[in-house]
Amino acid sequence: MGTLISLKSVSKNYYLARGTTGAVDWCKQLINPQYDTFQALDSICFTVPKGAAVGFIGPNGAGKSSLIKILCGIQKPTSGSVRVLGYDPSLREKGFLKKIGVVFGHKTSLWWDLPVKTSFDTYQKIYGISDRDYQERLCELSGALNLGKVLHKPVRNLSLGERVKCELTLNLLHSPSLIFLDEPTVGLDVTSKYEIRKYLNFKRKSDDLSVFLTSHDLGDIESCCDDAIIIDRGKIRFDGSMRELSERFTSNVKLSVSVKNPTLSELSLLAFKNAMFGVEDVNILNDGSNYLTYLLPKASLRSVFNLFPEGVYNLEVSPVDFENNVVNLFKNWSGENL
Repeated sequence: MGTLISLKSVSKNYYLARGTTGAVDWCKQLINPQYDTFQALDSICFTVPKGAAVGFIGPNGAGKSSLIKILCGIQKPTSGSVRVLGYDPSLREKGFLKKIGVVFGHKTSLWWDLPVKTSFDTYQKIYGISDRDYQERLCELSGALNLGKVLHKPVRNLSLGERVKCELTLNLLHSPSLIFLDEPTVGLDVTSKYEIRKYLNFKRKSDDLSVFLTSHDLGDIESCCDDAIIIDRGKIRFDGSMRELSERFTSNVKLSVSVKNPTLSELSLLAFKNAMFGVEDVNILNDGSNYLTYLLPKASLRSVFNLFPEGVYNLEVSPVDFENNVVNLFKNWSGENL
């Protein structure tokens, strides 16, 4: 099948000038600047096969955007080896740039004051797309993404959803092998999200398009990706298939606890919390005066039920959806020292 992306011990550091507190410090900093180092990526290693769709998941500041910028050649890593489609992205070779597309949901590549079609026509010339291919692809993209009425509008007059769909169209006109999408659906309505997800899945099947997607909307990841990489504070926490990730999550359930006699609520819940300290792999999600919520393995339920007398507590067990499971992972990791 071949390798699409290969990273070996990739690190990325940013250097931030130290702050000053007065004129003397400012002069010292001006003459002999001092910098603090912030490590965005720490020895990242993974490989992605051709034709894959990978969801890159992580909280704000985890290093997702830094990694995408390295993979598409906008930034260079501080150390380590990066190969994408057989190229070193930092060299920005024409052969490499013609094979990739990059969409940043919070930035635009379109001419702001000109009609959308003008940007598309310009990119046709830049990428050397034949008139026939250009017309066919534009017709397909505008139909699939419902852009027929916006092609002649100035970009500044587009809604957010229309602009993002135009950005995606712009980056697919040259028929890339790989597209990077950095939070492409942020702020979009459900219809725009659906159209984008549907078209990406169509292109994956019809043209073997590879997708590398970061998003805080885990619906994007579930809908478009077969594999997932989870990053937290610059380190890879999970690298595997979506099936493996889902199987890991299905072992957990949510336990909601309340007291049948409201007058004894506070004392009874305190006793419940104290008893739960003896149960392994239990995380509290909501610690209220009248209500408790726990995340725990299914295998621990029997021991929990055996701990407490009947008639005192209302215990409700429910499954945990994918998004909440990921959020709970981040919460658990936030207290660890890496």
